[in-house]
Amino acid sequence: MSSNIHWQKNCAKSGVMIRVSASLLLVLLLATACSTSRMGRFNEQEQANLVVRYYTDDTSYVLKPAKTDGTFLAVLNKDAVLDVAKQQPGRELAVVILIHYRAQSEADSVRQNWVKLLKEVGYQRVVFLRASGSMQINGLPVLAGGG
Repeated sequence: MSSNIHWQKNCAKSGVMIRVSASLLLVLLLATACSTSRMGRFNEQEQANLVVRYYTDDTSYVLKPAKTDGTFLAVLNKDAVLDVAKQQPGRELAVVILIHYRAQSEADSVRQNWVKLLKEVGYQRVVFLRASGSMQINGLPVLAGGG
């Protein structure tokens, strides 16, 4: 009889642990769903007039229109990127792909600066995307859109 009581206590503990685990899993799934819906995926690569992959003011790549140095993408500083931006006949949509910044204030500063510069040269919309390991554009998470 003692083993039967011991088994019932273990079973009750397991049931509580399963319910707690299931509740935590549900909360995790809901949190993930909320964050995913808030941060959509980009799908306007064809409509973009300018696509820049920005790392620093001295290191950027222009993916659209592709600026190359031989068979490789050319490394451009911010002024050279803006020269390319000014040469585009259409200026409806500029896309800036950003790396991950540790400090939100740094990311905000970079975005504000790009919006200012690209709006000054006539771009109607500036969209920011989170960089991935590839040079793919469509499907990247949208960080922010500046107007």
